[in-house]
Amino acid sequence: MNIVILGAGDIGSYLASVLSKEQHNVTLIDKDPIKLEKVSQESDVATLLGYGSRWKILDNLIESEPHLFIAMTGDDETNLVSCVIAKNLGYPKTVARVKEIGFLARSRLDFGRLFYVDHFIGAEVLAANDILKSIINPEDIAIENFAHGAIQMRTLSIPASWKKTNIPLSNLDLPEEMIVGLIKRRKKDSEKEYDVIFPHGKDHIEAGDEITVVGETKFMQEIHSFFNIDQKIIKSIVIVGGTGVGVRLAHILEIRNINVKIIEQDEKRCEELADLLPKSTVINEDGTNMQFLASEQIQDVDAFVACTNEDESNYLITSIAKHMGCKKAICLISNIEFAPVIRAHNIKYSVSERVNIANRILSIINEEKVISIASLSDGNAKVLEIKVSEDCELVGIPLSELSNKLPRNLLVTAIENRGRVMIGKGNRIISPGDTVILISSPDIFGDLQNIF
Repeated sequence: MNIVILGAGDIGSYLASVLSKEQHNVTLIDKDPIKLEKVSQESDVATLLGYGSRWKILDNLIESEPHLFIAMTGDDETNLVSCVIAKNLGYPKTVARVKEIGFLARSRLDFGRLFYVDHFIGAEVLAANDILKSIINPEDIAIENFAHGAIQMRTLSIPASWKKTNIPLSNLDLPEEMIVGLIKRRKKDSEKEYDVIFPHGKDHIEAGDEITVVGETKFMQEIHSFFNIDQKIIKSIVIVGGTGVGVRLAHILEIRNINVKIIEQDEKRCEELADLLPKSTVINEDGTNMQFLASEQIQDVDAFVACTNEDESNYLITSIAKHMGCKKAICLISNIEFAPVIRAHNIKYSVSERVNIANRILSIINEEKVISIASLSDGNAKVLEIKVSEDCELVGIPLSELSNKLPRNLLVTAIENRGRVMIGKGNRIISPGDTVILISSPDIFGDLQNIF
């Protein structure tokens, strides 16, 4: 696919790199030659110096028959104007990143039609919701919803109290309408390396494993008691960083009546935060000030979140919080390569805007079949909602008999058929038009549309 991206900032550059690795032809536009040179050195991406809101630049690219225009600058107005120009020049599909939450909310105004935008992406909203999942489900490493909320996926850490080690999954007697979709297990004699297992009936769960369970949402609360995992009610949160992500997260927590404190070093920004978040306590202070953090008794809060604009600062701040006795610290990161280091220090992490946006763009690109995409286990597995075509060779065959037709590192975890949702048990069959929820290895991602 031929894709044009406007904006070579952190998000635009990362997105260009991801799409290039997916074998798409990417052209990246920016007014900063230094940013473009850096991208061209690191990725197989064509670069173009200029302003995307000047129509002649976009018009010159029409000859390459672009399929998608993505506006990823940090300015809403630039992104919207660019999409208007691109659509009127003949670009078939447009995507705009926006910071203003009003563009994402339902209202009397159809902003998509007004600004010729096919898909709005709220980067800060995506990141805030990602953090929220860790906060409101503190026992879970990750949580995602699929099939319009009917199916839920949770990643859990199995406690030492788990006594059913070595029992095959086929004999484990999991709660109704649930299956284990992924197991991440530390390698023997290694503190840093893991095996990622796409489990089948003969596999088993061990204490210390991280497992991903997929099931009907209405039954998923039972999973914690099954694995002897205690649940805790969240009452208080401390957020360091009055960024867009921090503000959005605080707003969501306010709605849930959770006590929120925001620590921000910039005094002027604190004044703005006080107006934006009337129910939160805003404190003008340095988030690395250990004496101040001790006075705030951060060891007693239910969660401590660092979401400044810098990965290094977030890591330092959460490390200090853990050192001072904070039970749950969450670090917002842009570079997923930091994840193993962060987790090695018992700090939870949440991927930033750019990772969430990349997953959303991939689902838009493949939307004829792929409805949504999520990452698992530090990117070692993907979760997809994908439509089954009329000519799919798997139609009508029970899942238990498909082992010779499907890669071993692929699991069908759920099937949605005409509004009815079924977990992927062995006796289930796939029909044309169904939506299936899969967990697969990233290296077979490109084959999935051919399989289904």
